[in-house]
Amino acid sequence: MLSVKEKVKTQENKNLITIYVGDARNIVTRILRNHCRGNVEGSALRKHIAEAMGYKIIRTRRPSGSVRVRIDMPNPRIGESRVSAYIQTGKWKYAICESYTEAHDFQWYVIEMLNPLLNKERKQWKIDKKHRYTILFQKLSSSPLLYCKQLYGQATGPGVYVFYHSMLPNQCNNRTAYYA
Repeated sequence: MLSVKEKVKTQENKNLITIYVGDARNIVTRILRNHCRGNVEGSALRKHIAEAMGYKIIRTRRPSGSVRVRIDMPNPRIGESRVSAYIQTGKWKYAICESYTEAHDFQWYVIEMLNPLLNKERKQWKIDKKHRYTILFQKLSSSPLLYCKQLYGQATGPGVYVFYHSMLPNQCNNRTAYYA
């Protein structure tokens, strides 16, 4: 029988939407530096959230030949701060893998299992790894839900993360930042 605290936690988890799944060589660093803050150029998650919020993304070529990716606003930092506010009010789960190669393949298994809102690309994962990925998926599923600020000091390494939120990105008012 669940305690009152466990029942509340279970109910809170039911209200969360699976927004995005990704992989990283250093999972906690990736989430904190590139997703919880940063810009759309350094994070596919931020770019997808910005687009889902209704922002237009522009790409321009730099003199060096690289491509600059920005939110199309007179002051893109306003849009970036709104994306950050949304992400910082969401929650994360993650699982550390044995290697980045494993993490990169495992993410496709997780995407298939969870069908996240903003992951449009699907790829085949190594079927011979099904037993291992089932174990990793259980580890991921049972990991705690953490806000960005709770990730500081957590164990890290190559792995797969899942971003959850109680609201869809397009439900957030683009004129004001969303704070839970």
